[in-house]
Amino acid sequence: MQSANERKKKQKKDLHNYYEVPSGTYSPQQLLQMLQICKLEAPVLYLPMLLASTAGLRISEILTVTFRDIHFYNQTICLPLPVKDDLPNRTDTITIPEENTKMVYLTDFVMDEIRLQKERLEACQKTAPDFNPSGYLIWGRNGSQRQNNFINKPYARICAKCPFPTFPWKELRRIKLSASSMKRFTKPLGLKIPEQPSHAIPQI
Repeated sequence: MQSANERKKKQKKDLHNYYEVPSGTYSPQQLLQMLQICKLEAPVLYLPMLLASTAGLRISEILTVTFRDIHFYNQTICLPLPVKDDLPNRTDTITIPEENTKMVYLTDFVMDEIRLQKERLEACQKTAPDFNPSGYLIWGRNGSQRQNNFINKPYARICAKCPFPTFPWKELRRIKLSASSMKRFTKPLGLKIPEQPSHAIPQI
């Protein structure tokens, strides 16, 4: 059992890691502020920003995802392996070389946002059955697939509102989020995260 001093040291370390600004990317606290700004200034980027920062996905990967790629029960997303993986040691990702794919575990609150996005698509398709027929997770006008550069203007608006130095979008993938950091996101973002994850990464 931890002593009171040990608990205080751990809490101090966690707080330091929470507010520490890593070289070349955002701290968890800065990401939280950026997500709050995003919800107000550019909600179209909110889900892409969550996927980039919590799952380490490139924008090119995010924009090719369809709902068929998402396994809702296992809370995973299945994607082709990139030609060059510059984030090879992520604990939330399993690579399957023989199938040339990777499987990425998604946190509960990201899955909640994906479910909301699915409800939005279903609502659109009720009035326009041909809307987004490919089932893209992120869609553009008339349900078409978004292009990579669609992030540029809204991300610039978000960065202009941030009270700290900002980095290129691609650096969102390098943010390191611990379980304790995720819990700190709950109240400010209006999320519900259980004490234990509802599903573990399935064994291959």
